[in-house]
Amino acid sequence: MGRKKGEELRRADDAKRLLDNPLFKEAFATIREELIKHLLNTRVAEELERDRLYITIKALDLVQQHIQSVLETGKLAENEQEKFIN
Repeated sequence: MGRKKGEELRRADDAKRLLDNPLFKEAFATIREELIKHLLNTRVAEELERDRLYITIKALDLVQQHIQSVLETGKLAENEQEKFIN
């Protein structure tokens, strides 16, 4: 197995541990929930604040999507490794 595949597998393990970690899940859910609550409680005139909150929510989602992508890449590397071995 190449070094790159090994690194992808290691990173996938790290990503899985993060995504399965109860504190990590709680942190993302709590922060997202608070941001949405603040977004929904802005006044009509607070366009800049709404934009800032929206961008922050999207950035939080992107972080989680990136970690999920690392996990999926590792799964693909693992499947390739199994095909190579068999």
